[in-house]
Amino acid sequence: MAAEGAEREPGTERRRDDLFRTLIDDLMQQLRELRAHGGAWPPDERIRAEADLERIMAQVRRAALHSGD
Repeated sequence: MAAEGAEREPGTERRRDDLFRTLIDDLMQQLRELRAHGGAWPPDERIRAEADLERIMAQVRRAALHSGD
């Protein structure tokens, strides 16, 4: 008996989870921007960047939980 999921063609999971892939890409882009930002942050910029990152992470969590539905 074949293992579950063994019948999938390579890359089908990526195509199926386009929203999840987009959210991960957004998260990685936000992390790159945060890392590239050198020096001290003005408080309002830091608050906005942290809020953006938290929002994206929450979307990734929701997508991950629902990707198997």
